[in-house]
Amino acid sequence: MSALRDKLAGRSAREIVTKGLRVARASAFLRSKGVEAGSLPYLRGMLPLVTNGGRMRVGDDFHSDGLQFRSHLSTGPQGVLEIGDRVFVNRGVAIHASERVTIGDNAFIGDLSAIYDTNFHEVEPGQGVTVKPVHIGRNVWIGRAAIVLPGVTIGDDSVVAAGSVVTRSVPAGQLVGGNPAQPLRELATEEAYERV
Repeated sequence: MSALRDKLAGRSAREIVTKGLRVARASAFLRSKGVEAGSLPYLRGMLPLVTNGGRMRVGDDFHSDGLQFRSHLSTGPQGVLEIGDRVFVNRGVAIHASERVTIGDNAFIGDLSAIYDTNFHEVEPGQGVTVKPVHIGRNVWIGRAAIVLPGVTIGDDSVVAAGSVVTRSVPAGQLVGGNPAQPLRELATEEAYERV
């Protein structure tokens, strides 16, 4: 309860009631979609489209913004989507797990970004559909309209520049950008750093 008390300190009664109603709405909505949700989820604007054919979990203080565009979170029949604590999913984000997508604590997913562990269709006849797990580490920031493709791991404390297409794994503490995403520079972060 002290975490909640700290969040509400210095706010007006109206702000507290509004926040409380949004948290209650988010909890009820996520539960109705079969999503395992931690404490204090917060959905602002349009509710995300949730297609939960597998297993989906969001951690404590999960935030999703749907003021302009709704996000889409989906899992296939064998899919697992695990989102850590204090993760922010901005408007218009699409995340799909046919097998597994994991997103670490304190990650920011920029608006209109896409994270897929499958390419959904064959590129060439007889090639088959690619399905490989995606792992996004803690304190990762994925910029606006970036695309993360199957089989990618993004290391802790990394940043993906806006509009990038991530086709290969990214080591921890790197800034990457471009199509395909290339290393731009190493980032200086401290061990105790938390993206807020």
